[in-house]
Amino acid sequence: MDKIKKFLEENGSESLAAFNARLIFTKYKIYGVKIPVLRQEARRLFESGVRFCDVQTDSLEEILIKGLLLSYEKDLNEVLSGLKALMPYFDNWCATDVVVPSLKKLKGQKAAFDFFKACCQSKEEFVCRVGIVGLMRHFIDDEFIEESEKVVAKIDSEKYYIQMAAAWAFCDFFIKNFEKTAKIYQKVTNLTIKKMCAQKCRDSFRLTKEQKEMVTRLSLKA
Repeated sequence: MDKIKKFLEENGSESLAAFNARLIFTKYKIYGVKIPVLRQEARRLFESGVRFCDVQTDSLEEILIKGLLLSYEKDLNEVLSGLKALMPYFDNWCATDVVVPSLKKLKGQKAAFDFFKACCQSKEEFVCRVGIVGLMRHFIDDEFIEESEKVVAKIDSEKYYIQMAAAWAFCDFFIKNFEKTAKIYQKVTNLTIKKMCAQKCRDSFRLTKEQKEMVTRLSLKA
């Protein structure tokens, strides 16, 4: 798909690429194309008949376009199989955090929950992050939140991008259902995750002062 590379070259920015390279540590080329522009292009490509398998994985932006194309697929199995095939190319937080939340078809689907749960058990940094982000974005409603919390609470890793994702997830869990989350949060044994979560909660505008103080107290011990 040389047309995609041409599009990326025409819409890329050297300054943005340099800026992104300081934040996104990846082995893939970065063109410096803004995410909203990539979303628009993915939709245009899908409507013109381009599919997941048609796009290469030579750059960060191509990986993102492949993932965003999956967001327009209607078949659940195609979305999950595509995500599974793409995950070996996820070597950075941006890929997981842009692609996984876009896959709205997975919301509330048991097969997707089981997929993300299995990912959370992986020792691979960005496979595990896919699982955490998937649960916090697609399984945080009343039906699934407790199960999602229990899965994330079991994660004990020294890898930064896993720790940060778990902390981020629990902050969102607290915002969604504070009392239920407080009980499960006490089962988290990784103090680094708890420290990160407490800071995220303190930075949130959606928790009260009293709630933030409680999270801080709960974060002091494993």
